Amino acid sequence: MSKKVSSIVTEYVLEEIKKGAFKEGDKLHSERELMETLKVGRSSVREALNSLVDMQILEKRMGIGVFVKKTDISRMVHSHVVSALLDPKSSREIMEFRLMLEVEICGKAAEVATEEDFVQMEQSLEMMKRAIQFNLPILEADQKFHQAIVHATRNQVLMKVYESINDLLTSAKREMVLISDKVTTFQFHKNIYQAIKDHHVERARQMMREHLCDVAIRYEKLHEKWEKEEQYREKNGQLLSPSSDD
Repeated sequence: MSKKVSSIVTEYVLEEIKKGAFKEGDKLHSERELMETLKVGRSSVREALNSLVDMQILEKRMGIGVFVKKTDISRMVHSHVVSALLDPKSSREIMEFRLMLEVEICGKAAEVATEEDFVQMEQSLEMMKRAIQFNLPILEADQKFHQAIVHATRNQVLMKVYESINDLLTSAKREMVLISDKVTTFQFHKNIYQAIKDHHVERARQMMREHLCDVAIRYEKLHEKWEKEEQYREKNGQLLSPSSDD
């Protein structure tokens, strides 16, 4: 399977920032310019830009355009990592990694979490509830919930490891929320929170395992859909057409 088209845009933008073509605060090329330069469709450009916004490398200003927010190369995800992330095989491996890591993190949190941790989890649950009510993205609330669980372990190594891969997890989660059931996700989070609050270690692990397995199933369906779309475009010679809304 060929490289996911949006990764071409992601790599291009990152390389342009790294070599100094764009500095902090600079306005990025328009979607149309990126489409014509890279010979890709509008949806691929938007997907790539949204991923970089989620990683806080770019920021969108309503009615004005997209601007560079961060140029610190030492903290920026390297373009080949982002490209690999958008590859189906690597994305699936990230899901496996989350399953191996976060299930045990959840168990540890159930052992040692404090009232302060419960407050953080409750706030993220309330944030997700409001997002669902107003049909808004739940990604930020999802991140805060999982980060609160990591923090609840009181394990500095775990916290640093999780922080170091947070950009990768954010991009992976952004793909996931395209097909996520918000209400189901909220219910999983409530179940996980309750198990941790009850200091029920095995139930906390089980609830996190069920949550991530549900995510993995949805993730697999998303990639199957992408693969079929890519195959269709390649068959019809539309993959590099700038006018196609891929």
